[in-house]
Amino acid sequence: MINHFTVLGVKASAKEDEIKKAYKRLSNKYHPDKLLSASDEERQQAAVQLQRVKQAYDVLSDKKLRNAFIKDFNNVIVTDPNAAMCELWDQLYP
Repeated sequence: MINHFTVLGVKASAKEDEIKKAYKRLSNKYHPDKLLSASDEERQQAAVQLQRVKQAYDVLSDKKLRNAFIKDFNNVIVTDPNAAMCELWDQLYP
């Protein structure tokens, strides 16, 4: 399960304006128009990251979706810690 707070780089207690600022900052960073001198592979990675940022913002900016996400995230049981750490590493360092 992707932690949307981590994707945006905000705390779970973040207010709406903090979430919006993080979204704008990251969407500018990963936007294809900002990566004119990047290679095709870098653009593909940025597109994937931009999609994650958009999904995280969509969830965290909607109060109902945010509350449901927090409830589901708190109920996650990690059965394989090594796999969970690998997934986390891949999210942080694509």
